[in-house]
Amino acid sequence: MSHHEIIGPGRMILIGLAVLGGLAGLYRLFMGLGASTNLSDAYPWGLWVSFDILTGVALAGGGFTISAAIYVFNLKKYEPLLRPAKLSAFVGYLIFIVGLFFDLGQPWRIWHPMIMWNPQSVLFEVSWCVMLYTTVLAIDIFIWALERWQKYEWVAFFRSIYVFLIVAGIVLSTLHQSSLGALFLLLPEKMSTLWATPAIGILFFTSAIIGGMGMVILESILSARAYGREPEMDIIPGLAKGLGLALVIYFAMKVTDLYARNVAVWSLDWPHLLFYLELFGCVALPALLLYFPENRTSSRGLLWSAGLAAFGVMLNRFNVSLTSYGGYRDFWYFPSAIEIILTIGLVALAILIFDFGMRYLPVYHELSAPAEAH
Repeated sequence: MSHHEIIGPGRMILIGLAVLGGLAGLYRLFMGLGASTNLSDAYPWGLWVSFDILTGVALAGGGFTISAAIYVFNLKKYEPLLRPAKLSAFVGYLIFIVGLFFDLGQPWRIWHPMIMWNPQSVLFEVSWCVMLYTTVLAIDIFIWALERWQKYEWVAFFRSIYVFLIVAGIVLSTLHQSSLGALFLLLPEKMSTLWATPAIGILFFTSAIIGGMGMVILESILSARAYGREPEMDIIPGLAKGLGLALVIYFAMKVTDLYARNVAVWSLDWPHLLFYLELFGCVALPALLLYFPENRTSSRGLLWSAGLAAFGVMLNRFNVSLTSYGGYRDFWYFPSAIEIILTIGLVALAILIFDFGMRYLPVYHELSAPAEAH
């Protein structure tokens, strides 16, 4: 199927899933959280927070990570990866906002942080950083649209303030990626000691870098296959080497934190098994795989290593927001059909938006359709 084809079997399936997700969202809005979800006073946060919000934001970290690599550390060779990373980040934050909208008890009040200021609230800081960073990403997307429609005088204007946008994007991302972790320190006594640490902010930030780099590698290889182009195998191995280093640093931070807090880590209960999978299967293992040059220079090795790293970030967010609280509740939580369908619909919508941007915006110039044709 040509990447310029308007619709095809794959996109039809994605559209169908997105429509089902939309219907599930309408059901949630009309019937309320109690009737449409398995959330309760014991589990006020569930799948939508763990996956749609926390995981979505972490895996969208590629935008600020690649920006920092290029504009702070002057690694200009990674510029071909910047626009796909920013498009992915923009889509990730859109899904964050939509997921948050459905998770709120009164979603029509989602705009209240704009006028009801509470500087002492972690959520207030997160909400403002997310709003501002999404705006920065939206301006980037808007610049690409202007390029496509050849509005070069407007492009020149935005380029004149681009340094400000870069700095704002990196700073805002750093603030809210770490603050999402600090949010859970409001009730550390109810969390498992495996994850309840004063260092959770910096651990969230570091793991977001890992998740972002992993997703950039996955997107580059998978999108190349989907759109019939060659992946950037001349620069991806270098990024994979950086991902391996980040995984080693993160592993050392986790082990040092556990040792400093004298946490008993060896047990065979369910939380510990998930902790082992997170730390050894999704941090140590991909770091080991990326140590070998043959894995860093092959698509298969990169897909496995980056996929494990990205999955590990997702598992960490689930462990922090759900698993770590299991010992303080009398029953377990499993998402309802509405929660699952809505989440699948949001993932499908994210893929469709990313696909639309790849085809109709100058993300890769050889892929974007000419303006005259539409």
